[in-house]
Amino acid sequence: MIPALMKETDNKKFDALMKRIRKYEDITDKMEVEIADYLAKSAQGEMSDAASIKVRSMISIINDMERIGDICYQISISIERKKEKKADFTNEATKSIEDMLSEIQLSLNIMNNNLNSDYAQVSLTEANNSEININNMRNKLRKSYLQKIEKGEMKIQTGMIYNNLIHSLEKIGDHIFNVSEAIVGDK
Repeated sequence: MIPALMKETDNKKFDALMKRIRKYEDITDKMEVEIADYLAKSAQGEMSDAASIKVRSMISIINDMERIGDICYQISISIERKKEKKADFTNEATKSIEDMLSEIQLSLNIMNNNLNSDYAQVSLTEANNSEININNMRNKLRKSYLQKIEKGEMKIQTGMIYNNLIHSLEKIGDHIFNVSEAIVGDK
């Protein structure tokens, strides 16, 4: 929904997307609480060490997934502020955000594949490579944005929104990677 929100120019459609994102964020909050409560109750009985580790991993996974929902909502607010302030990005800046979103989508696909695999067979290699790519993109884009601000090629307000989006997308990447780590028992 975030890529669609970034491109939407029709106010009614934009508002409908914002409402939908808020709704999903509320749903993820409620789901996290319900699933965590269920897992906590399940863990109160006798459990093997392996089962206990698996429950901890599941709690970590739902926490990270809920954080992804929170960050997506924060991103939607940044995009809304960008629209309200008429803080238009250059084509280059827009392309950079789109490229980062594509890498995030790739990372989500890897996470979903890991979630749907035999956990004992999951390797962190692909997830780690994607996380490294996201971090490198963030570093490169942040450096570029600061240089543009210094040269007066980007307005400070626009740059702040741009930087916030880059930072938020990188945080999503962190949480996606955390899910894969939890799957293999490293988190």
